[in-house]
Amino acid sequence: MRLLVLTFRAAQRLRAVPLCPFRHRRLSHGEDPALRPLSTRPGLEELFAAPGLWRFLEQQQGNSRPELTERICRLRNKEQELRETESLAHENEELRWLAEKEIISCQEEIAELKRQIALLLIPSEDVDHNDIIMEVTAGVGGQEAMLFTEEMFDMYQQYAAYKNWRFDVLEYAPCDIGGLRHASAVVVGLKAYRHMKFEGGVHRVQRVPKTEKQGRIHTSTMTVAILPQPTEINLKINPKDLWIETKRASGAGGQHVNKTESAVRIVHIPTVQNDWKIMS
Repeated sequence: MRLLVLTFRAAQRLRAVPLCPFRHRRLSHGEDPALRPLSTRPGLEELFAAPGLWRFLEQQQGNSRPELTERICRLRNKEQELRETESLAHENEELRWLAEKEIISCQEEIAELKRQIALLLIPSEDVDHNDIIMEVTAGVGGQEAMLFTEEMFDMYQQYAAYKNWRFDVLEYAPCDIGGLRHASAVVVGLKAYRHMKFEGGVHRVQRVPKTEKQGRIHTSTMTVAILPQPTEINLKINPKDLWIETKRASGAGGQHVNKTESAVRIVHIPTVQNDWKIMS
């Protein structure tokens, strides 16, 4: 269970990387972002440091999962190459500068392979290929929360454009003083739900608002709801399974009221029988 929790935490952080790059770690003074190892992302090293991970991966290799098996083999070979390169860098001073470049390249490839393995460990869902309906709502924090909601909605819209998805706004309720109270949109694209399902939940920001004059840090929240767009269903109902009952009005009101069947009740018999079985 702990391994599964670590997998979902790592995947949840990895899903958000294209939306908010370099958000989780401040770069040290003079550090080049391009040379920063991808494995420093929170959750990834914690996942692969779990004692039972490799035992679990060995079990998955025999479960007809060629993509996962291929990446595990590449990861092991690349880690062995990294160890040999590091050993060469310590033994030979003349080749150290070449080895250091190769070490950086190996670290980046290892981090990418770990990221791919972590995503492959997540159980797939039938709705992963579906389009999505996204709703954003301002939470606690007043105007700052509405400003944060507007920024998040704009970010998702730009991310959809980056992924070549269609982003159709259904509802947009701005605030008179600035910001966004509530908005919803339909996102149509390849595997949109698979990429966006971990964005659902409460998002928090801690910063100094533009309206704050004393420099105090405020905490504001907003919520994101990600729902898979339902696909069309061919529903067939046998007329023999329907019980149709008509009713007339009662009481005084003239002959027209008592003769007109103004109410119709349709009951699906198999559904009612199943409900009775569950209740009993």
